[in-house]
Amino acid sequence: MRITLYTFSLLLILLATNTASVAQQFYTLSGRVLDAQTGEALAGATLFLKETKEAGAVTDATGKYNFAAPAGNYTLVTRYIGYDDLEQQVVLDKSKQLTIRLNAKTYGVQEVEVIAERRPPITQSATMGQLDIPLETIKTLPVLFGEVDILKTIQLMPGVQSGGEGNTGFYVRGGGSDQNLVLLDKATIYNPGHLLNFFSVFNSDAIVNTTLIKGSMPAKYGGRLSSVLDVEMKDGSMSDYSAEGGIGLIASRLSVQGPFAKEKASFILSGRRTYIDVLTEPFLKDTEQGGVPYFFYDLNGKLTYTLSQKDRLYLSGYYGRDKGTLNLSDGRFTSDFKWGNASATARWNHLFSDKLFMDATALLSNYNFEFTWEYGGYTTVLESGVRDYSFNLDFDYTPNVRHHLQYGIQYTYHTLRPRTGQAEGEAGEAFATDRIKPKYAHETALYLSDDWNVTDKLLLNLGLRSSYFMQVGPFNLYQFNQNEQVTDSARYGSNDKVKAFHNLEPRIALRYTLNSKSSVKAAFTKSAQYLHLVSNAYTTLPLDVWVPSSAIVAPQRATQYALGYFRSMKDNLYEGSVEVYYKDMQNQLEYREGYAPGPSNRDLEYEFVSGSGESYGVELFLRKNLGNLQGWFGYTLSRTTRTFPDINSGETFPARFDRRHDLSVVANYKLNDKWTFGGSFIYGTGQATTMPVRRYFIEGNVVYQYGDRNSFRMEPTHRLDLAATLEGKKYKNIQSSFTFSIYNVYGRRNPFLYYIDNEGTAYSESINLQAKKVSIIPFPLPSVTWNFSWK
Repeated sequence: MRITLYTFSLLLILLATNTASVAQQFYTLSGRVLDAQTGEALAGATLFLKETKEAGAVTDATGKYNFAAPAGNYTLVTRYIGYDDLEQQVVLDKSKQLTIRLNAKTYGVQEVEVIAERRPPITQSATMGQLDIPLETIKTLPVLFGEVDILKTIQLMPGVQSGGEGNTGFYVRGGGSDQNLVLLDKATIYNPGHLLNFFSVFNSDAIVNTTLIKGSMPAKYGGRLSSVLDVEMKDGSMSDYSAEGGIGLIASRLSVQGPFAKEKASFILSGRRTYIDVLTEPFLKDTEQGGVPYFFYDLNGKLTYTLSQKDRLYLSGYYGRDKGTLNLSDGRFTSDFKWGNASATARWNHLFSDKLFMDATALLSNYNFEFTWEYGGYTTVLESGVRDYSFNLDFDYTPNVRHHLQYGIQYTYHTLRPRTGQAEGEAGEAFATDRIKPKYAHETALYLSDDWNVTDKLLLNLGLRSSYFMQVGPFNLYQFNQNEQVTDSARYGSNDKVKAFHNLEPRIALRYTLNSKSSVKAAFTKSAQYLHLVSNAYTTLPLDVWVPSSAIVAPQRATQYALGYFRSMKDNLYEGSVEVYYKDMQNQLEYREGYAPGPSNRDLEYEFVSGSGESYGVELFLRKNLGNLQGWFGYTLSRTTRTFPDINSGETFPARFDRRHDLSVVANYKLNDKWTFGGSFIYGTGQATTMPVRRYFIEGNVVYQYGDRNSFRMEPTHRLDLAATLEGKKYKNIQSSFTFSIYNVYGRRNPFLYYIDNEGTAYSESINLQAKKVSIIPFPLPSVTWNFSWK
């Protein structure tokens, strides 16, 4: 075949062009973004190269960023809300590390419009159902008793339901309260509530970032079926000392922070305590029936140390307790109860290169509940709890501009005390002792995920998690007859293998960009859960206990499918989404019908029955991100059911937290430099419960026949809350403000529970039976908090 000179020349040109394209060198730009004054890491800062729209990043919770771009001369732009934009020249002739420090500024309305890049558009990432909630937004919303609460803000998001009136318990997309993984600096918090869950354990002064993931859970998270709530504590300032706090109606708080060595080491300490016991003591000390002196407190602390340019060490901890006493019947019945969480985190961050980052973490999580009461000359003690020792080794690797890999190994040693108790007489002799022993287990997981930019329009996240759970001894496995008498047993020694489970949990999510303003996302997630909390109540209470998967109880499993349309409008001034989901759940647990708590020689797991669950729905979300008026609208239309062969005659029934309609409207408005107003309105379909449908008179007593499981609906819940914040004048280095709020503005009597009230006797012709509603806060409840800061 004859090749002309023209054809040969053309081939040479094409070959040279292709070779140059292949040889085009990419380099990595990495580092951290910090506050120039305090050295605090700025999570969520946006960086991009002016000359190209493809290269850029958003900083993570530690202020770290990492992205790749072709060799060349660029202008690097860094933006963060409340800070001056920074532009600097960067020559990418090799991979570089660059620490960026931004200066805070006081800005007005016009400047708010300029710094629109703080929250990246929801159309960019492949993650579905992820919500990052700025702390400044949380602090402007109405609160109960003047206490800012992260968990109550979470409940205002679509797909998230509250555990009841004024309660911090939450349910996500049809999952139970135990199916939410709650983390504080990576440590698991097993009971995130204070004051019977009216307040959360998170002190807002100690928190820097809160992320809720309710859709496509990344592969690095596991052990739960429904959601992840990842809460990060603040680093202390490395340059100046400062303090902030507040005094409210029932609690006060104080945080101090500063450097141990400037630009090298820092600390932060935060404390909070209620004084309900102090306020009520004058009214209770002279009463014959006694009272409920009660209080809670919590402490947060964190140390940050810069070992070198490539190494950082973090030590953080949390300790919180609820304590109370109860005296009834002229002192014949007395009790003491206490419960709480403790956690400790030690993290070492190391930067091997501009492409590879390591996070090694050692963790302790502990939850304990203890209840002691004396009556009739006998003392009874009931105790339960969970203790975890964990180690995680996580890696973040960016080999090129197309791939971002995360991989690692996680290990936890669980000790669970489902229920231990004993009773003693006046002489100290033990007359009843539960023989239920603590349970022990090892849980390990390997994970790998890749954010793969397949094309400029298609982003694919592929993840795989391999989890392994093994129950170990000492453990006694019993078999019982109908009279709860032991008929056979198997005994396992310390660290002997009792039962093991293994699950592969694939995670797939994709984002396809339709245009510069909109994208479509889809996700598929399989997950397994090895720890269980089975409850008769509507929310997590201290009396509920955690049990492990074992030779008696199988792990829970779930498969979730999600599809959504996401749109950013007017330069991210507005953003909105529509998501649909379907979740199938297996090995869901409930107490058997007829179960009543009480002394027993059997493991609690024998009282459970297993079934399946199903949840599906659609979520609408619209948020205004910028300007004097900000807020969001969320609506969820959903259905959640359970099917248990041993409950409700095997017929499908609504779950306790099934709610057809769930609506929330949230807004905050900055009127001027002094006044900021906030408000929220919620509406939700009434919760499902079981009520009597017939009554009988047997020997003068009323006996009820109950209807199908959860066949009765409570009244709908709706409520309006309002708040106003007044900024005071700055005096020397002290800035203060007052926050006024009204909870339940129009006094709606939202139902907490129903009970049957009898009037008259069975032998009279005028007996009256009536279902009555109990409301927790059926009236407008005002509160005021004085907040202050010193720098």
